[in-house]
Amino acid sequence: MSRTIPDDEIESRLAPGVGKDPSSRARLLAVLEILRVFSDEQDGLTAGEIARIIGRRSGKAPSENTVLEDLKALAENPPFGIEIKAASKGDKKGFRCVQRLVTPDEAAVLVNLVKTCKYLSPAQRNSLSGKLIEAMPPEKQDDVVETVYVDERQTSSFTDVFQTANTASRAIREGHMVSFRTCSHLMNGTVSKGGVLTEAPVALIYSFGHYYLKTWAPSVGDESERVNLRRLDRMVDVSLGGKVKDKGRISQLSREVVRETSEKFDMYGDGTCRTLFLRVEGSHAKYVYDAFGHDIRFEHIDEEAAVGYVCVRAQLSPTFFRWLFGMSPKITLHRPEGLTWVRRFGGLNECSEPLLNILKKDYLEAEKQFIEQLEITRITISNDARMGNVL
Repeated sequence: MSRTIPDDEIESRLAPGVGKDPSSRARLLAVLEILRVFSDEQDGLTAGEIARIIGRRSGKAPSENTVLEDLKALAENPPFGIEIKAASKGDKKGFRCVQRLVTPDEAAVLVNLVKTCKYLSPAQRNSLSGKLIEAMPPEKQDDVVETVYVDERQTSSFTDVFQTANTASRAIREGHMVSFRTCSHLMNGTVSKGGVLTEAPVALIYSFGHYYLKTWAPSVGDESERVNLRRLDRMVDVSLGGKVKDKGRISQLSREVVRETSEKFDMYGDGTCRTLFLRVEGSHAKYVYDAFGHDIRFEHIDEEAAVGYVCVRAQLSPTFFRWLFGMSPKITLHRPEGLTWVRRFGGLNECSEPLLNILKKDYLEAEKQFIEQLEITRITISNDARMGNVL
């Protein structure tokens, strides 16, 4: 339905300057702001009501025809993210702002995303959330305010990850190197900064809750080239450097990012991707999906025993082994049982004997390194216990 806006609501919800300037451009903007503030998909305003509101503000109301011309111009040339709709014949809803940059539901999602981002300081989160909420009609703002409690322990105001990401993005677009320092937090509460490094940015990556910048350092003298993964929250004093000289190498490395990222486990792989099989109890299937993605498929499922097997591609790493140890015995490495067994898995339906032998070698190498990691952990715990007894 079309609305009549009480005078006190006009004064409380409209910005002080809206509608006071009699010029045609200012009036057009006032019409847009009045619709944005006082209308939505269901409730609109007539041209006469809009003219009355402007008249209350300026001391002289424009004619309804003038307002209708403004409304027609706004409908035909909608501002960014906004759509103005007129009531159809017989419809008494009036003119309405039916599309906004964000809806209340979308704003609520965005506010909660901002509020739970560990890479923003509390001040940044509050500022961004406030701007998102202010973009909505006042009567809808209560629906947007978040109710989630935020654990602040992972928040750090020392580094600005998104400023670092912006600088890196610009460097990638414009073909520049980036100069930066690495930093680490010490046990005494201080922050240690390394020397200035200059590397070519390849791609920004988000994986396992962290932002990374893949970089390339060309060979210099006897030193061979290096490809690094830099965590953005451990980079400071980031700035643009000179132009990248070997753009072909950067292009080649950028094409490898998607494949490499899916193979590495928390970005600490050993450089060799292996095909591994995991035996998974039903209660822990969700953890496999979390680690390796939701496009994987379980095979050889035993419904009675609630056990299934999955084939994954991964690089061996301490992170992978820690995850596997924590999941054991619900999730364990499983030796490929033979051609018929292996061919059930996607991509292996034409597995040959030579390929089966490679799969078995991958399993043996993973098992060997897993045992080595367990032994290192056992020795470390034993030494720590012995030192504790001495002390």
